[in-house]
Amino acid sequence: MGLSGRFRTAAVALPLLLAAVGCQTAGTGEEPAAKAASPTGKPVFEEKPADQLGAASRATAASGSARFTATLTYGSAGGAAVERITGVLDYARDTARVERSVDVPRGFPEAAAADLGREPGDRAREVFAVEKNDVSYRTSRGTWLRYEASGSLEFVDSLGDFMEYAGEAAPWGRTLAEVVRHADPERRPAPTPDGGRRYEVDVDARSAAEALPHSVAYAFVGSKSADDVPLTVLLDKDGRLLRAEADYRSALGTFREQGLLKGVTSLRASYVLTGHGEQEVPPLPAGEPVEDAERTTVTLPALKAGACASYDTGLGHLGRVRPLPCGKDAGLRVFGQERIDETVKGQNPAGLGSRLASERCEKAYRKAPAAWTSGGRPSGRYWVAGDENLSFTYVGPDATVTGYFTCYVRLR
Repeated sequence: MGLSGRFRTAAVALPLLLAAVGCQTAGTGEEPAAKAASPTGKPVFEEKPADQLGAASRATAASGSARFTATLTYGSAGGAAVERITGVLDYARDTARVERSVDVPRGFPEAAAADLGREPGDRAREVFAVEKNDVSYRTSRGTWLRYEASGSLEFVDSLGDFMEYAGEAAPWGRTLAEVVRHADPERRPAPTPDGGRRYEVDVDARSAAEALPHSVAYAFVGSKSADDVPLTVLLDKDGRLLRAEADYRSALGTFREQGLLKGVTSLRASYVLTGHGEQEVPPLPAGEPVEDAERTTVTLPALKAGACASYDTGLGHLGRVRPLPCGKDAGLRVFGQERIDETVKGQNPAGLGSRLASERCEKAYRKAPAAWTSGGRPSGRYWVAGDENLSFTYVGPDATVTGYFTCYVRLR
């Protein structure tokens, strides 16, 4: 399993080498139009065209519940990596239960897989639950880690974008539902045979990025080079969302400019809803314990040299890990912690912190007890995780780079 996100991670082998560390038609029964869908009390299709998709989002929520499938497909010459999320949404209770599957073919570009927090050949199945603003993840041990939005500022900050899975347009977030909610059609929709509407909308790339993983979506922050992303939206006769599709081909150039998704030749997203008003989110299974993630996880720099931990946290990055005894359940073992604090004159220090951390971790690797490093996979390789921070003086040539970096080996 690859890891990405708040903590940048690099794999290092000796000699020192830096490397990459998922169409529904409306039913035939007569149902009332979604009159609660807009502030004016109008049915969705009586709103101005520019306001109809926002009204459709509210009409969808007014249905009470739905089943959904959200799919991201990253095409490449070596095959397509697919992330598919399926689950049940309860808009009234603001809850969701979802399963995420990720399949990355072995021929998929390694660097692009790392950008997504994965590796070529990865096959992952993950289960999540959302209750209002809190997100829970089911570990491989059958316990649930509950991440509470009311946690301490330091805790929530260490989660990166993870809490965005508690969505705004729907209980589960980071899907095209968030994009549809803010889309402004400039053209009138085409009617469908069952009384619904089909919209073709051009969406600003920065807004469309809300449906993408944050590890790559940040490429559009401040970027004006990407063309609009074409979005197709299908509503049923009551103005409720049935399907949305987006083609991010026009945005691939922006990713490449940021050094992201190299080798990816196409990127598409889809979002499908079915069974409006007929679904029920199941409670967490009885007998499966729920743990407070703030209490049972720590930041990676908090681990002492020689300590082991699991990255089976649902985060997809090393912002937090679960300390464990060194044994079969452990996923990593720390052999060093390095603090960088360097001031330089007359030069841009970007990257200096990472380079210094790699050099120091190399020395720590050579000096570490064999018991700490011999179980590393692949053999002879270690990893460096951390972020550097840059600061510049208002006057003068001084610049300072600081950061905390963890040196560790993977145990699986």
